[in-house]
Amino acid sequence: MTSIELRHLTTDGPAGGRPLLDDVNLTVPSGSTLAITGPAGAGKSRLLRTIVGIEEQTSGDVLIDDIVVNAVDPRGRDIAMVFQDYALHPHLDVFDNLAFSSILRKGVDKDALSDRIHEVAELLALTDLLDVRPADLDDPQRQRVALGRALVRDANAYLFDAPFTAQSERVRTHVRSVTAQWQHEASRTSVFTTNDVEEALSTADRVAVMHQGFIHQVGTPRDLYDHPADMFVAGFLGSPPMNLVPAFPTGRQLVMPLATMLLDDDLLERIGERSVVVAGIRPEHCLDATGPAGNGVTDRVEFTTRIDDIEWRGSSQFAYLGYDIEPEVESVLGEVEELLEFDLFQSFLVAQLPAESPLRPGMSIRVVVPRQKILVFDPETGENLTLPR
Repeated sequence: MTSIELRHLTTDGPAGGRPLLDDVNLTVPSGSTLAITGPAGAGKSRLLRTIVGIEEQTSGDVLIDDIVVNAVDPRGRDIAMVFQDYALHPHLDVFDNLAFSSILRKGVDKDALSDRIHEVAELLALTDLLDVRPADLDDPQRQRVALGRALVRDANAYLFDAPFTAQSERVRTHVRSVTAQWQHEASRTSVFTTNDVEEALSTADRVAVMHQGFIHQVGTPRDLYDHPADMFVAGFLGSPPMNLVPAFPTGRQLVMPLATMLLDDDLLERIGERSVVVAGIRPEHCLDATGPAGNGVTDRVEFTTRIDDIEWRGSSQFAYLGYDIEPEVESVLGEVEELLEFDLFQSFLVAQLPAESPLRPGMSIRVVVPRQKILVFDPETGENLTLPR
């Protein structure tokens, strides 16, 4: 199979505006799967179109198997791509649409191709539709045809631009699973884009978090979730997302709206002279102090507060714990959100607690958070100050 590498890939935006692609560096090892996730408008689709050769970058290089292909046209790059608009041929039935990209290649074994088409059609629930034309299909079926056409084809690499969005939630999980399995068993180099964080974390060997044309972090799903490089990655990954709250270093303490945490020497040194930082706490790390999980935490941050609201989710429940933010601090946080063009902050803490806990709005709750699970970020640069250096 084939490796893909992007070196300092940049595409200029409108005059005076930020780049559409901003110094992107990525490596997709041969046979691996990379998911690129980020909000709508992050630049994910443009990045795929640049890799395949439909869009031109202003500077930087696209390499396929260590060979720079900047001057090679899309056909010469031999990369299969699934587009968001499906791009099916309306005059061809489903079978011929699935076969179309493959039969353009010389020397194709038509019997083997037919067998592969029927196998992929069965995986994607298209077997009964092989004689139907795209006009008579609904959007989920058209999307699966576009996806199947890429799976049928033998190519250097495979790019999937939001390939599951038209599927219902129940079907989407199945289609995603069989697609990932097909690619993995064939050791195909694949790149997916998705706005869905859970989809990115569950589909790929490695995940790249992208926003405003910039890659914030690349790593395994667990690395990104447990050790986000910056505040945007921390706030974007997770459902519900990480609680990001203003915090104030005071001597050897970090004072947060609901709790106070002792600072060790290392973190105290990294915070330095900053008067305001941002503390990050994942909802699942907020434990009921009266339960077995909370009782088992020794190095802990603990606080008692009132529950504003409860949202029951079946397997768990979310407790919303409100707090006040000083106007001047709220102004600083607003400037950060405006710069990132993304909402990160709120005036409440979300605690994800067991479904069986007898909670109700208005009651008092004692919460425990393991101290080592609390992250600290620079509000201006977004840097995660708790990462090892």
